Amino acid sequence: MANQKDRQLEAFEHSLITGRIGRRTFVRGALATGVLAISGVQALADELDAIRANQDKRRASLGKSYDYIVVGTGSSGCSLVGALAKNSSAKILVIEAGDWDTAPSVQDPRVWFTNLGTERDWGDAAIPSAGVNSRSIPEHTGRVVGGGSSINATIWARPFKADLDHWASESGDDKWSYDHGLEIFKRVENWQGTPNEKFRGKGGPVWVQPAADPLPLASSVLEGCREVNLPVVDDLNGDREITGNGFGYMNQIIKDGRRQNMARAFLYPVLGQENVTLLINTQVNRIVLDGDRAVAVECVHQGQPLTVAADREIILAAGGFNTPKLLMLSGIGDEADLKAVDLKTLVSSPEVGKNVQDHILHGGCLYEAPAAFEYKNSAANISGYYKTDSSLELPDVSIVQIEIPYASEVIAKQYAPPPTSWALCAGLVTPKSRGTVKLKSSNSDDRPVVDMQFLSHPDDVKTLSNSIEIARSIANSSAMKPFVVREVAPGKKLEGEALATFVRDGATTYFHSSGACRMGKDDKAVVDSQLRVNGVRNLRIADSTIMPRIVAVPTMPACVLIGQRMAEILAA
Repeated sequence: MANQKDRQLEAFEHSLITGRIGRRTFVRGALATGVLAISGVQALADELDAIRANQDKRRASLGKSYDYIVVGTGSSGCSLVGALAKNSSAKILVIEAGDWDTAPSVQDPRVWFTNLGTERDWGDAAIPSAGVNSRSIPEHTGRVVGGGSSINATIWARPFKADLDHWASESGDDKWSYDHGLEIFKRVENWQGTPNEKFRGKGGPVWVQPAADPLPLASSVLEGCREVNLPVVDDLNGDREITGNGFGYMNQIIKDGRRQNMARAFLYPVLGQENVTLLINTQVNRIVLDGDRAVAVECVHQGQPLTVAADREIILAAGGFNTPKLLMLSGIGDEADLKAVDLKTLVSSPEVGKNVQDHILHGGCLYEAPAAFEYKNSAANISGYYKTDSSLELPDVSIVQIEIPYASEVIAKQYAPPPTSWALCAGLVTPKSRGTVKLKSSNSDDRPVVDMQFLSHPDDVKTLSNSIEIARSIANSSAMKPFVVREVAPGKKLEGEALATFVRDGATTYFHSSGACRMGKDDKAVVDSQLRVNGVRNLRIADSTIMPRIVAVPTMPACVLIGQRMAEILAA
């Protein structure tokens, strides 16, 4: 009952801040929860009223310029603004194309997938390519306050040591290394599991807990892992980051059944400050350059054109596809790509929109359960990573257990899984294939052309094939017999061309687009180690696009790290 009351109170808080309800309704509803006495409710109402009034005031009297303009409120953007706003003298404008994160489908992580394809999603899709048998695969990204952290599956999986040490090597800056990254993660975490001073943080803004009250199906998957000699760990962050191996209960940003997105962690706490202004439903169309200096952003706010200047820096945190799109619309990119859409090249940066990567989630290994069950948390509570060869830098096998019949459109049509089915999905988290993002036209309203070239590298097909066989070995172990009436798909061991076809037909994506504006110390890199766009002063990028190589885990924590690093760099 207490948890339910806490959830009700949080919902009222959120609604008052965002203007969904008035003060009187808030006070009446908050008192009804019984969590706070009248004095506590009145004090809380005063605080939330002040946040709401502050943002109303800020928007009503927009300045012509700000010290910092941050474009995007995804995981990186929220992380950056929360840290940057600690400097009360810095005037910060934050711009978000989407609406508030108040929809019930955002707050309830059990139905996170119902946000896909709605107004909270940019609606991009990779164009058909041979590697996935000429299929077009959706690439869902958040168009809402909190970005991907508002519509994702809530997984908090920190990068491997090899991931971040690679970033440090590529950038020539040890501040991007695992050792410094671990310091940041410990600082921002509020870990609710078994304490571990070496790896985990307590008391930070990001609520992280092990999957709560998991189904017996989940614990049986771990027993199946042990049965086939796969390592099971108590915490999926920690030692796994060093060894590259470990299966266990997911870490999730869920508290009392409600999503704790990065907006709640970092952005909401600073919206009551006079130095932070948030514009929602505002689309940035172009960065204005004066010679080699970024000076302003052109956007559409409340249906009207608006240009706002930046006195210090413009930081793009617009995400995997929108950040390269904005650079190209601003005349920053590959000259041939810009010429193709009749745009003049102001700053030559040939790798903008190149090096694009994403993880593959294979929707193909399906199992019929003897009866239906109500899934828990985000319907995915077990995952793991494994090196089939100890000499590998990063794991070549990744598995995710999903409590619904998750399948690609081809596999679903071919095998028709019963509604009581569940999935054990193989993953490709170290892809060698690379794609591109290009402009469709010079019209800022047009979505970019996303050509991911999934599974175009033969090694990716081989790795995913290995991952599928390991997933099948877990599901067909004796520990899983109570939950498996039959293997729906593939139904038997596949080999050769049949296996390759199954791999390509079942490929979907984790929606972790990264790398389109890679960081590096070489002349071709889009940004340097300080996240400055090469060739442009006062313009930086802080989101997944700067990754020289995509991390081998879900990207939300890595994006939080990028935002924190950006704040450190600006503070210095």
